[in-house]
Amino acid sequence: MKKTLLLLATLGTLTACQSRPPVDPALQALTNYHLTFMRSQADQLADELQQLQQAGSDYCQASSSATQAARLTALQQHWRSSFAAWSAHQGQSDGPLDAEGLSFAFQFWPDKKDTTGKQLQRQLTAAEQGQSVRQQGITGTLGAMEYLLQNDFTPRQRCLLLPGIAAELTANGQRLNAAWHDADGYQQQLNQMQQQGGSTALLTQILGQLAHRYERIEKKLVLPLNTVEHPRPLFAEAWRSGQSLHFLRTSLISLEQEYRNGGIRTYLQGSQQQDQDHAAVIAALDHAFADTLKHLPAGDSLGYWLEGDRYAALLRFKLSFDKLGYQLKQRLPDELGLNLGFNSSDGD
Repeated sequence: MKKTLLLLATLGTLTACQSRPPVDPALQALTNYHLTFMRSQADQLADELQQLQQAGSDYCQASSSATQAARLTALQQHWRSSFAAWSAHQGQSDGPLDAEGLSFAFQFWPDKKDTTGKQLQRQLTAAEQGQSVRQQGITGTLGAMEYLLQNDFTPRQRCLLLPGIAAELTANGQRLNAAWHDADGYQQQLNQMQQQGGSTALLTQILGQLAHRYERIEKKLVLPLNTVEHPRPLFAEAWRSGQSLHFLRTSLISLEQEYRNGGIRTYLQGSQQQDQDHAAVIAALDHAFADTLKHLPAGDSLGYWLEGDRYAALLRFKLSFDKLGYQLKQRLPDELGLNLGFNSSDGD
């Protein structure tokens, strides 16, 4: 009886294995490139947030020989690096960020009513009165940290809330990183897409993420840009620190890196060896990225370029940025015979 059950189990396993479609080496390579790149981005965010937490501890405990002003400057620089690392994840869809419910864990934006500032001010008042407060949700984000670091608070006031914010950010960074590295999570999802839907399903997922990320960058530009008569500098994502243009730049650079190193460009080049000539669309995308970065104004502050005649430079940049959007969201999917659909490129 035992031998019969063992034989049936063995035959069942063999049948299941034989029924699986053969693995497409090009699609498997695309999956591997994508996962490797995105995991490295998650590693970087988690590492930067840990360093931010340590810098916050140094600031509040005065554990170094540096002056208070120097420690504040170091903390602000770590915040800037952490936000830049986060900008590589903004706009991700249908992946670990969504699955773990972390889409708003690092940033609450647009914050049109200054909800972050109002909630933090209430918490600060409560903390000064000896009440227990907890930094979570809006008050546990990088925007909350920016509010504390850029407003005119004393070190004591900052340190009533700062450790809690840093701890919340670090925990969420580690949670996101663990989700990216979970072989039974997003990795399994991509493998199932590849097995069940082939190239159409997998390419739609990965191109859809690029499209979402592009639309998030577009939102970072058009909300403050608004119109020449009525620009809205307070709609920029990091207006308090004057770093909104810097983070627009880091977002663009990370988007290009994802296109180049996340598997899509390599997949297109590999397809050329199978008599599918994608040289023209590759060249067009390379040029579009280069032209967009070339026309992005210099400096860190978006508000500076929203003033007076300087506004025209942002309009010129938007012209190049729109051309990049066409290449990335329309021409590239068409080239691969895909229709991303409205929900794959409507932003977040």
